[in-house]
Amino acid sequence: MAAPGSSNVLARRAIDEIVEFSGETEVPKYMKVFILQEISKARRYASVLRDEARTVRACLAQVNAMISEMEAMDDQEEVFDSLMCLRDNRRIANDKLLGLNDMIAEAGEEISTKEAHVEIMDAAIKFE
Repeated sequence: MAAPGSSNVLARRAIDEIVEFSGETEVPKYMKVFILQEISKARRYASVLRDEARTVRACLAQVNAMISEMEAMDDQEEVFDSLMCLRDNRRIANDKLLGLNDMIAEAGEEISTKEAHVEIMDAAIKFE
């Protein structure tokens, strides 16, 4: 278990680093810098997820094409095991794609929330 107050020390150190990096000493201004960094990270993460989803979709298209070709073959017994493997691959890829889409949606919600926080910080800065 962490020592009491250790999280305060870490938080203080993080705030000091943000202040040093941004050159801002007013809370709304350095918090805005912090939130903008978080938005940037979330956007990069969503971009990586979208790239992975495109890759999975391309793989899924290839698997579907191979399944169609095998189903069209005359001797189904000869390709039965391969066909079952491809169908398993399709199921796995579909599950992965669903998970990626959920994660992309969550990243979008995170970005929207943080953008709303930036608007709050902007209002606080203008009010000063």
